[in-house]
Amino acid sequence: MNLRRPLPLFAALSAAAVVLLLAGLCLQPPPSPASRTVRADPAATVVPRLPAPNGPYAIGRADLRLVDRQRTDPFTHHGPRELMVSVWYPAGDTAGRPRARWMPAGVARDFSAAASRILGLPTGRVDWSAVTTHAALGAPPAEPARSRPVILYSPGLGTSRSWGTVLVEELAGRGYVVVTMDHTYESLGVDFGHGRIARALQTGDGSDEELARRMRVRAADTAFVLDALAWPGTRRALPAGLGAQLDLDRIGMFGHSAGGITAAETMARDPRIDAGLDLDGFHVTPARRSWPELDRLVRSGLDRPFLMVGSTATPAEALPARLHDSSPASVSVRRLEGTAHYSFSDFQALLPQLRGRAGLPASRTARLIGTAAPKTVVNRERAIVTDFFDLHLLRPGRSGG
Repeated sequence: MNLRRPLPLFAALSAAAVVLLLAGLCLQPPPSPASRTVRADPAATVVPRLPAPNGPYAIGRADLRLVDRQRTDPFTHHGPRELMVSVWYPAGDTAGRPRARWMPAGVARDFSAAASRILGLPTGRVDWSAVTTHAALGAPPAEPARSRPVILYSPGLGTSRSWGTVLVEELAGRGYVVVTMDHTYESLGVDFGHGRIARALQTGDGSDEELARRMRVRAADTAFVLDALAWPGTRRALPAGLGAQLDLDRIGMFGHSAGGITAAETMARDPRIDAGLDLDGFHVTPARRSWPELDRLVRSGLDRPFLMVGSTATPAEALPARLHDSSPASVSVRRLEGTAHYSFSDFQALLPQLRGRAGLPASRTARLIGTAAPKTVVNRERAIVTDFFDLHLLRPGRSGG
C-alpha cells in the first residue's frame, strides 16, 4: 500500500525544473518554530495586484465542480474523479458583482506558508488571499448570441490553475472563453467548497514511469473536461446564455511547464484540439529513456499548429528540436530572452511588486522570473499567446470569435 503524504510546493516538479530553477531556494533550512509564528504588522501587509487586461471586454468567471463517474480517482483509488474548473469569458454588465479572488482562501493559506520560505519573507508579510482578479463572479456574458472559441489551460505540476490568470484574462478580454483546470491531488490545493480542500498527494516514487502516469491522468482529465463542456447539465450551470456561446469546433489549449506538455499530449490523443501552446514545458524536461508516451509523441509529431515558447534561464534540451523536426509543418519553437521558468506564470507580474514593498531580494526574483523588464515580458507573452490563437482559431472561414 502506498503511503500518501502532502506534497510540498514545487516538490512535484521532479523534472529538471526544481534543480535548475529553485536551487538554493527550496534547499534553504526550514524556518525555526519561532519564525513560523511571527506575523507581519497588519499595516505593512502587502497585497500585490494583477495587471489589467487590454481587451475590449469586461470579464466574468464561473467556477464548476465536474465529476467523472466513469473513472475511479487514480490517486486515492476510490470514488469518482472530481475536478474544479474556472470558466473565464467576455462579460456584459459587471456592476455590483464581486471580483473573483486569485486563489481561494484555504489554498492561499497553504501557498503562503511555502512561499514565505521560498521567497525569504516573514509569514504574513504578503496576503495572497486578498489578491483579486479582474473577473466578476457570475456576470452575464457579453453578446449572448455570438459563438466563441474555447481555450483550455493546464498548470504546472504541483501548482494551481490560478497561476495563469494574467494570460487567461487577456484571452477572455479579447473574446475567448477560457477554461482553467486543476488536476486534483496533484495541484497545490483544490477547493471544492464547504471547507473541503483536496491537497496534493505524493503517491509515487518520482520515477519516469510515475511522471508518465501523471501525464496520462492529465490527458484523461482534459478529455473529460471537453466532454463535460458539451453536456446540457454543465451548460445550465453556467451563467445564462454562456453555454450556448461555447464553440467546441474551435478549441485551443495551452499550459505552463507540465501543463504545456499536457497540451501536446492531449493534442496527440484528441483531435478536438485545433491548436496548442507550451510555455517552458519541453525546455525543462530532460531526455528520458523510459517515458514511452513522450518518445512516441516526439517521434510521431503533431499534425496541427503547436508553439513551444521557452525561457533562456534553463538549458535547451533536444526535445523541442526533435518535435519540430518530426512536425515541420505545424510545430514552431522560440525563446524569450532574459526569462526564467516562472516568467510564464503570474509570478512575472506579482513578484516584482514585492521587491520594494516587502523587501524581496532581487536575486531571488531573478532565479524565478529572470532579469528582463517585468512589464515587457508580460506584454510580450500576452501578444504571443493571443496572436497564436487569433491566427489558428479566428482564421478566415471560421465563424464567430
